[in-house]
Amino acid sequence: ERCEIADFTYTGVSAGWTWGYGATPSAQSVIRGNHIHHVGQGVLSDLAGVYTLGAAPGVVVAGNRIHDVAAHDYGGWGLYADEGSTGVEFRGNLVHATTSGGFHQHYGRDNLVENNVFASARDWQLQRTRVEDHVSFAFNRNVVWWLGDAPLAEGDWSTRITARDNLYWHGGAPVEFPDGKDLAARRAAGLDRGSRVADPLFADPAAGDFDLPPDSPAFAMGFEPLDLSSTGRVTPRGLFPAAAPVPSPWPGAAGGP
Repeated sequence: ERCEIADFTYTGVSAGWTWGYGATPSAQSVIRGNHIHHVGQGVLSDLAGVYTLGAAPGVVVAGNRIHDVAAHDYGGWGLYADEGSTGVEFRGNLVHATTSGGFHQHYGRDNLVENNVFASARDWQLQRTRVEDHVSFAFNRNVVWWLGDAPLAEGDWSTRITARDNLYWHGGAPVEFPDGKDLAARRAAGLDRGSRVADPLFADPAAGDFDLPPDSPAFAMGFEPLDLSSTGRVTPRGLFPAAAPVPSPWPGAAGGP
């Protein structure tokens, strides 16, 4: 809580351990109010600002600002629910400037993705990998905003998920889902009830300012404004003394014994 996590070549924060749905002692973790940025940095792959794994009841990822997440090859996500993630709540996060999307679920059960802002991802904005015989997640009251030619989503966004009251904006270009449906067709099929395509009127997305004015259509969808003014570290920045040279394990080598 209230940390600045930056300048890493892998994931910012991990929660959970055990691939799949097996028992795990990991539960009730709260990752809240952090500023997570410039992780991955194009060095490693399959990473995220916040990464969850396995059954993790009571895990809450809330009120974080996550940006500049970059993978070397694939998988630079903001929020990543990996194998078996179950019972995780992703709420009130601002995620922007990622390589592979603001949110990705590989596979999992009964996760909640609600009241987040996902913006300006390079490859696609949202991703889902595996459909299973249960509800994977609920996707409600989120704002998804992007420019350029990247698609909205990758994977199946029509089966075994629930979605409602989301706001999508592709800079005025058509918003199309992976099954080829636009939002009107999707709503006619019973998906994304109450969702709209409209400009949320962010203050200055190019400068990373995603504040919303009082007349933003997001509020008509029930979106609750994100107060990220106190996100991040509470102590002043400081430099640690230079670390001692790392000794070589090879006798006789430079720097060794």
